[in-house]
Formats: sequence, structure tokens, C-alpha cells
Amino acid sequence: MQRIIDTIEKYHMIQPGMRVLAAVSGGADSVCLLMALIRYRSQMEFSLSVVHVEHGLRGEESLADAQYVKELCEALAVPFYLESVDAKRAAKERHLGVEEAARSLRYEAFYKVARQIQADRIAVAHNENDQAETVLWNLTRGSGLQGLGGIRPVREKIIRPLLFLGRQEIEEILRKEGMAWRTDRTNLSCDYTRNRIRLQILPMLAQELNDQAVSHIAQAAERLQEVQDYLIDQCQAAEEACVRQMGAVVYLELAGYGKQHPLLQKEILKHCLDLLRDGMGRKDVGSVHLDALEKLCTQPCGKRCVLPGGMRAERVDRMELPDGEAGEKRPLVRFWQETSEEQQYDRKPEEILLFPGREQQVGMFQVKSELLDPSLVPSAEILQEKKYTKWLSYDTINCNACFRRRRAGDYLVINDRGGRKKLKDYLIDEKIPQKQRDQLWLLADGSHILWIIGWRISEAVKINGNTGKILKIHVEEEIK
Repeated sequence: MQRIIDTIEKYHMIQPGMRVLAAVSGGADSVCLLMALIRYRSQMEFSLSVVHVEHGLRGEESLADAQYVKELCEALAVPFYLESVDAKRAAKERHLGVEEAARSLRYEAFYKVARQIQADRIAVAHNENDQAETVLWNLTRGSGLQGLGGIRPVREKIIRPLLFLGRQEIEEILRKEGMAWRTDRTNLSCDYTRNRIRLQILPMLAQELNDQAVSHIAQAAERLQEVQDYLIDQCQAAEEACVRQMGAVVYLELAGYGKQHPLLQKEILKHCLDLLRDGMGRKDVGSVHLDALEKLCTQPCGKRCVLPGGMRAERVDRMELPDGEAGEKRPLVRFWQETSEEQQYDRKPEEILLFPGREQQVGMFQVKSELLDPSLVPSAEILQEKKYTKWLSYDTINCNACFRRRRAGDYLVINDRGGRKKLKDYLIDEKIPQKQRDQLWLLADGSHILWIIGWRISEAVKINGNTGKILKIHVEEEIK
């Protein structure tokens, strides 16, 4: 019992005055948990209640378990709550296995009762054997570091005081205390994955390799949890420099990201996903998706990949992030590369980055630009055709917009359906002389021409009801 109490104190599981709800199935583990909490209550003042979940799977035997726990609680003067669920029905409705559905219903019931009685903690009876089973199960499924760390002794409201005791030790404690327990016959069946690990694989490891195999696997999980905690601390420091979130969009700044250790880079990518879908962004994301995200970081601007759960990621280059909501309805990870003013000198000749909000010299032109909120710009002003002043939808620009001359492959979007036209063909159609074509200044987003200065803008950057920021650009010829 003392080892259980030591675990409670080491991890600060219970504080004076707390309300604790213990999940008791009637098996050896949960009965031992209940007795340990009653023993600890003599040392610290806290309230204790019990919840029992009847899954509707074993008929009279299941009802007998519930009755046993109820009578035990009455004898110990502990408030008792019974929750009955239908695991088979839930498995069918939720498209889950019965084992997984039962676990889900069980925790839903725990939290339901916890809310009713305003419990601060929910104590469950996972032990060292459960830890070893979990680690092996996660390992065979291809889990990452978090899965290999197995079960945590404390996770939000959930506490696990028995996590560092083996199943045999628990039964010995109960025998010394003169306590009986119930045996769930489904735990003796190899129909379920965890049971096969418990009944076949772990005993084989103990018999054929090392009789302390279970303890050693559990100890390895504890060390891996420490490694993960360290990585989390390191990631938090790194993320301050390269991860930002706005609404449903998470931005990863690639220059800062690229300076991190490869191991940290993987954790940063996972954290980006964790920020999406109300914390469920990593659900159904496997190693193949993380590999795709890593690859995307090194690909050219405009590349993207699709992720589970309606998410996507795309590679862009942007000077700055929008001030308000990004206007994206779908969860998104956006990889962007911030470019400093000094880096302009590393670019190709006659390629001048646009810096919104600054006056710039572009050939014989003086350029003034600013970012505006659509609500502050009268629609009549936007619609008014002006040769050297244009209003562009800033949210549609993927890369670092720059002023330059024309190149092979340049194109315009010429209609609201995304239809493209080669810049060369447009200039020919407009009967612009050959010599003049080479002297035109263009505002370009990669090969996409946003504005031919003095002529038209691309249809793709026109202002519409979804525009989040307006980029206003005014160009005037410098007077000599």
C-alpha cells in the first residue's frame, strides 16, 4: 500500500479538500485502488466516491459485478454511482470494435459522473502490466515517441496511483488485506488484441527472455516520457520563433524551423497539427502524412498536400501575416518563408520585392503601397478604373510579390473561373510593340502576373466578398 501512496505524493495526484472519483470495476486492480485511497484518506482530508460502469456485455455476471461493488462501497461508507451502457450498440453506431467502444463509453461515464459531483480527479486502476501492454501495442502499430511513452501517471483529471505496481503485487496486497475481488471472464479470452498481448506475448517474453520483461518495458516507457517532456520544453522555445496561429490557419516560418534539430522539427510539425480541429488535428495522421509535411517544407512555392480530416498544407512565401482572421474555412498548415529587405540583394537582377507600407523605387517609378481593411475602403473607389492605382486581394498572393520584367512562362488569370492566358499572347493581342513589351514592369507572384503596370490586373486578385486584406498600390513616374 505504501508504494501506491508514494506514487500519489510523488506526482501530486491529490491535494487536501479535493473530490476524488474512483473507477471501480470489481477486479483486483480497482479494488486495490479503492482500498489504497481509503488508506490515504486517513492521512489527508479529501472526499471519495466510486463509479462503476456496466457495459451490458456479460448478462447476469456483469450485473453481479455491479452488485459486488455497490455492497463493497456500502460497507466502506463510500458513495456509489452506477452507469449502464450498451457497448455492442455503440460499437455498431460508431463503427468501432466492441473493446474500443466499451473503453470510450467507460470514460464518457467517468466524466459524466465527475461533472455531477464536481470531482477534481478521476482515479483509474491501470498498473505496470497495462503499461507494458500499451507500449507493445503502440510499438507494433508504428507509434511515435508519445505512444512509446505509454500511459501517463497523471493526464488532466485522470490519475493512476497503481501504475508502478505489477498485477501479482496487487493481488498479494489484497490477500494480505483479506479482500476479495471479481474476475471478468472476458479478460481470459484471446479474442481481443490487448488480451493476446497480456495472455500470450508478455508471458512468453518473461519465460523465454527475462522474467522482469514487464517491469523493464514499463521503466523504458517512464524514461521515454521524460525524453518527451524535455522535447516539449525545447519545442515550446523553438515554436515561439516560427509558429503562429490565426483562426483555422497555422503558419510555420521555415527559416526559423530550418535552424532546429531534425528531431525537434518533427515535433514542431506535430504541434502545428495539434493546434487544428480543436486539438484533434493529429487524429488519423500517420507517418506517411508527417513525411509529406517534411517534404513540403523543401518544395517550391505553390506546392500542397492533403491531410486527414479535411486538412491541407501548402507551401507559400509571404512577407507578413494577416492581422485578423485568415478567412480559411478548412483547417490549414501554411509554410511560409519570411524575406528580409537585405535579402533583396540575393535575388535576380531587376527583381524587387514588394514591401507593403513602404515607398520603393522601381525603375523610373515611385511605388507606394499599403494594406487596408475592406470595411475602410469604399467599394466605389475600388471599382473606379485607375491606370496607375490598383486594389488587389492580398490573401490570394501565395509567394513574395515582386516587381520585375517579363519571363518565359508568365501568365494572367483572365476570368473568374481561373482561366489562364500567356502574358506573351495578351501583349500581342493588345498590340503592344515588341520593344515596349520588354520594358514593361510587372508585379508578379511567381509566374502569375498580378498587374501589368499601366495595364490590367489578374482576375485572380480582384476584390470580392471573401477578401480579408486589400493591398493598395499606387505607382507614379519619377519627375527628373
